Amino acid sequence: MKKLKQTRRDFIKTVVIAGVSVYFSPLVSANSREQEYLYKPKKPWASGGKAKFRVDAIQKVTGEKVFARDFRAKDFDLWPDKQWHGYIVCATVADRTFESIDLSFLEKQPTKVILAEDLAKNDVKLPPFHGEEMLLTKGSVAHFIGHPVAILLFDEFDDFNAAKSRLDFNPDVLKFGDKTELYQRNPYASWRVVRIAKERNDSSDVFSPFQDGLFFPAYQLRQPKWPRERNIGGTLGEKGMYYADTIQQDLLKTNIHVVEKQFQTQIVEPMMLEPEAANIWFDQATQTVHGTVTCQDPSDFTEMAVHLLKQTKQAKDIKSIVLYSGFVGGGFGAKDHSVFPYYALVASLFSDGNPIRIANDRYQQFQSGLKRHPFKINNRLGINKDTLKIEALTSVCDVDGGGRENFSASVASAGMSAMQGVFYIPKSDLQATAYHSRNVTSGSMRGYGSTQCMPVVDLMIGQAAAELNVDPFELRRRNLLHTDDLNTQGAEIAGELRYREILDKAEQHPIWKNRAANKHTFETNNPNKTFGVGYSLLSKNYGTGNVGPNAAVNLLESGEIVLEIEYMEMGSGAQTSQGLLTDKFFGQAADEVQVAVTETWKALQLFETDNPYTISQEKQDKMSKDPLWTPVKLMASSASDSATFQTEATKGACAVVYQYGILPAARTLWKLDKNSDLSAATWQDGQFTQAGYPNLPLALLASTAHHLGLVTGCVAHTVNRWAWTEAEFTIEGHTQVHSLDALAVRYGNGANSAKTQLMDNLGYHLIKRNWVKYPSTQYNNAMVTYYAPCDCLVELSVDKYSGKVDILRTHSVLDAGPVISKPIVEGQIQGGLAMGIGHVLHEYLPPFEDGPGNGRWNLNRYHVPLARDLSVWDMTLEILPSNDSSERPKGIAEVVMLPVISAVQDAIFNAIGERFDHTPITAEQIKSRLSV
Repeated sequence: MKKLKQTRRDFIKTVVIAGVSVYFSPLVSANSREQEYLYKPKKPWASGGKAKFRVDAIQKVTGEKVFARDFRAKDFDLWPDKQWHGYIVCATVADRTFESIDLSFLEKQPTKVILAEDLAKNDVKLPPFHGEEMLLTKGSVAHFIGHPVAILLFDEFDDFNAAKSRLDFNPDVLKFGDKTELYQRNPYASWRVVRIAKERNDSSDVFSPFQDGLFFPAYQLRQPKWPRERNIGGTLGEKGMYYADTIQQDLLKTNIHVVEKQFQTQIVEPMMLEPEAANIWFDQATQTVHGTVTCQDPSDFTEMAVHLLKQTKQAKDIKSIVLYSGFVGGGFGAKDHSVFPYYALVASLFSDGNPIRIANDRYQQFQSGLKRHPFKINNRLGINKDTLKIEALTSVCDVDGGGRENFSASVASAGMSAMQGVFYIPKSDLQATAYHSRNVTSGSMRGYGSTQCMPVVDLMIGQAAAELNVDPFELRRRNLLHTDDLNTQGAEIAGELRYREILDKAEQHPIWKNRAANKHTFETNNPNKTFGVGYSLLSKNYGTGNVGPNAAVNLLESGEIVLEIEYMEMGSGAQTSQGLLTDKFFGQAADEVQVAVTETWKALQLFETDNPYTISQEKQDKMSKDPLWTPVKLMASSASDSATFQTEATKGACAVVYQYGILPAARTLWKLDKNSDLSAATWQDGQFTQAGYPNLPLALLASTAHHLGLVTGCVAHTVNRWAWTEAEFTIEGHTQVHSLDALAVRYGNGANSAKTQLMDNLGYHLIKRNWVKYPSTQYNNAMVTYYAPCDCLVELSVDKYSGKVDILRTHSVLDAGPVISKPIVEGQIQGGLAMGIGHVLHEYLPPFEDGPGNGRWNLNRYHVPLARDLSVWDMTLEILPSNDSSERPKGIAEVVMLPVISAVQDAIFNAIGERFDHTPITAEQIKSRLSV
């Protein structure tokens, strides 16, 4: 077996966390790990700024090893060939104390059994983010159904496989004592947003979170307890409660029509292509942990892993972590901060120096994987009968977070703040509380609270239109948000709002315009069915409020372009779209696009000190004087971040190389003065052109830039907190403001010794900023300001006898801003349609003991939508062309599914005259409402 030798190439890929060096490497095919990056595009994958196919397409369709699940110990050069296998035993009883585990029925006993007492003896604890009781302690009650109790280790696959067949679905493995009370704890979080607007065109409010701040409750009997006092001159909480009461009083006025809606959403399984898996080897001789895991954020995993390991007896002297990152086989957020990889990590401490693999099958993924949160929503919407304008909205959301907190607090906040959708609401009192329950843990699955909350208000508008006998399009039109309006947090919504344009298009579309005639024709030809058309227009926020994207671009002497991005490819097409961005600057797409890169950013030497969500303006101003400080160093692969935020860093890095490498090289070749204007120069068919001068191919420009020692590479970082950072840099004697806060450059191979000495061991020269302007910390109270709108028209039929819904036609219009890759955006719309229909009509996991935590759920019981459920040949779409050349791309991965949910519900009402207060709406439930 080869020994781990750290070469210069290794060092470049190393970061240090708490004194532990962390090395990141891509997964590659067997026997070629050191030769070539696996996901290098097959040429030519793009031309003219358009992709011919996705960067990862060839590897995936030809079955190459690209997912972490594909790899075994023997596939890694440095690992032992011996592979151990792990099995996690979970409790399916949450109202009795755990007493013991009985494995006597197994023909071959596990090589080792890890229990809670073994973890305690060795000081093994979960990272605080994931809570307590990694394994259930004897004498304790499970925190949730599916709570892990033991990890069984087998040194032979045959023994593991035989044992698994007898362990699966076996209720006698774990022994429980007498019944006891369920595990209880205070809510994970509770939020309240109260806003009272002034005049609509006023940029300030009477009261709002953005202007005045957020206030929080105490807890009593596991429930939020808001301030009792109502005092306009009192504390922030007392003042907020005073205004909350005025909103309740306004809803009692005689000229206000009130629509009240109680709504319940279900637990949803993400159903990613690749169930979670991990393969980890603790090399005790070198105190190095090697591993490959299925996660959306490798850097976050390694940071938590380091702190977990260093507190244990076995790995307190850990020196290195080597993590191999593969593609994430679908995630939808559910592989973001999953607890799963830490069980394999801990198992590796007990596997006697052998690699240990733990891989969920689909039953286990249903049992242990993160889910979409179920919401209970109680809304009251007040509309002025005379003006048809929304006067006020109140909402109380109870969010079931399940057994571990994960992102439940954030999901509750995001759902609440997304409630208003596309409507201007001058007065609002919105509450959301995330509770613990014995259900499986819910996390950051696609939609992130908006799936649950946002369709409800649009449905209420439709109901109000029917009750007030008003055209639903006119009622929407009267209440649409306008550009520069404030949201329910009191913050100005960023960018141009094109809601009316989208609404007008839908009203004139044949699906809506011809609905009466189409209904008559269809029902005449299908007397056993009823026909309905539904519509919804929603606008989803994207981003997390504090992101620090990184990117690096290097122009090789041959003219090849190597792009490194922080974002993880999880099916969204980020790798492909980011690779296309270089075309504007270099006349061609990137030759190599490395994803989930974490090590290159060390060249920037950045550090952070405070939680960016809670840092004071005073502290931020003080720290900003240090050119190496940043509020946020990294960005997770989540929240539709790639299109907007990763793009900013990618373009920023490319622009530096273009300005200080391509342009001076072109001036040299054209024999122009160094200050000559090249603003009219453009790329055409891969050639750099300027009227009156010979065309220059990229390869010639690149070799010239290298020969002259110009800038040929750049690492860039920026920060966004609902606004972009600006900073001034001096590069090659030229001072300019960039929308970046940190950058480092690489000089060409012909650089003189003075320049060469400026470059560090990573090969970059850090350019310290002259000054920086970060977005105000007040934006933390905005919660969200970036939105992307999408609508959906749905034409469907309902069988009068069975209640079965058939989707006949759909049409969507999306405002995605400037589109990087149209086919990828179209694919997102199509995928969003599938997920939306699944949520509203099919996908359902019951709560508690009958739910997925019992380990008996799989696709034989769980209905994900199939082609026959979607009418795939009759879905049409339109992507609005961008109106503004300075506009940035929008994050659209989540919004494309949301209006589908409410449009289908609206269409069902138009078909059968019944409104439902829950999802999914099943054929059996519809049948119970029908009278033939």
